[in-house]
Amino acid sequence: MNRLWVRLSAAFLIVAWLGIAAIAVIVNTATGRSFRQYLNQRDSSFFDADSIARLEMYYAEHGTWAGVEELLPGPKAGSGEHGGGQGRGRAGGAQALLVDATGVVVAATDPAQVGTQPDTATLDNATALYAGGEPIGWLVQVTPGTQALGEAEQRFLDEMERALALAALGAALLAVMVGGVLSWQLTRPVRALTRAAHDLANGQLGQQVPVRGTSELAALAEAFNRMSHDLAEGERLRRRMAADIAHELRTPVSVLRGHLEAMLDGVYTLDTEHLAVAYDRTIHLARLVDDLRLLTRAEAGQLPLEKKRIAPADLVMRTLESFAALALDAEVTLTRDIAPNLPDLLVDADRLQQVLGNLLTNALRHTPTGGQIAVRVRRADAAVRFAVTNSGGPLTPEQAAQVFTPFWRAEDARARDRGGSGLGLAISRQLVALHGGRIWVEPGADETAFIFEVPGAA
Repeated sequence: MNRLWVRLSAAFLIVAWLGIAAIAVIVNTATGRSFRQYLNQRDSSFFDADSIARLEMYYAEHGTWAGVEELLPGPKAGSGEHGGGQGRGRAGGAQALLVDATGVVVAATDPAQVGTQPDTATLDNATALYAGGEPIGWLVQVTPGTQALGEAEQRFLDEMERALALAALGAALLAVMVGGVLSWQLTRPVRALTRAAHDLANGQLGQQVPVRGTSELAALAEAFNRMSHDLAEGERLRRRMAADIAHELRTPVSVLRGHLEAMLDGVYTLDTEHLAVAYDRTIHLARLVDDLRLLTRAEAGQLPLEKKRIAPADLVMRTLESFAALALDAEVTLTRDIAPNLPDLLVDADRLQQVLGNLLTNALRHTPTGGQIAVRVRRADAAVRFAVTNSGGPLTPEQAAQVFTPFWRAEDARARDRGGSGLGLAISRQLVALHGGRIWVEPGADETAFIFEVPGAA
């Protein structure tokens, strides 16, 4: 089955089997080696200094190894005691070989070994014998550890192997059970995410899943929840924007249609005054369509910018010149405060003038007669900060959170032909973002400040 929990369970089982197999090989090898070493050490005590001295003295006295068998340490074939050349040991115990200087066995506790020649490795581990300072042979001990194991010893090792096999089987069953439970628990958040993703694909936006499981799965669930929430919020904004666009278009279209029908029916005379009203509505529609197109391109990052180096003071002065007459007509004082030694900007001057123009237009619309609008420019670390502050009609915190939303207006009752398209601040935010800056609003007790920053030229 191509399921994650099945694969995880199989992985647990395979890892358990591999681990148990490795342990079994290591334990079996180590046990056999250690058991042989134990037998060797158990039967090695008859190689004492007295036995070696007696053998060397025998050769010194007789000049030959003939008749030395009774002095060999270890068990003798057919005897029942052990020790010092006089004892007899059990069959299969440690055996002693006496090798002469030519490398031939001349005496042994096992007569079958007489006349054979041990290999070099055996002699390297043997005890050398000397007479008059000259080498006269070697005393070799052959223990059960260097021979085939006896029946009892082999039975012991077989029992160890069976115990390891049973342990492997038990561990495998435990691995399957534990792996299955853990895998099921690990994949439960994934199953919840899968169900929520299917619902999301079917149009059920805003689906949320429990944040649980490992840190990675919890992070995945949190990311999914944020994505789902953002999709639902985006869909809500899209629907609201569609409704707002329809509303914005319906008003000028209704006015235009009403005037044209009235002129066609003879209710209004076909004169310049009534045609001017219809023309004004077409201008309003064209401006609204242009603003929507500009906002859409800016949000998609497809609005080209023609960046050039310009001084912040020049940017502000150009914009204020076009608003001086409007401020005078509205009986509003327009002031500027530009700090010296500001860094130049590498920007699209027309777009930033559009941002300043939108902020000044918004300020003029909400500043009462006799009020004041101030434009301040300051350095902010490596950026330049522009602030447009107007007196009167401060925003509430709830209003401040909505000012950059398309089609939002601080006063719902304001006539839409006087309140603008409601896109100016939303466009300003996107234009500033395209320049790598940010824009925000700071409402005060009796004034409102719109502030934006753009990085200075390198």
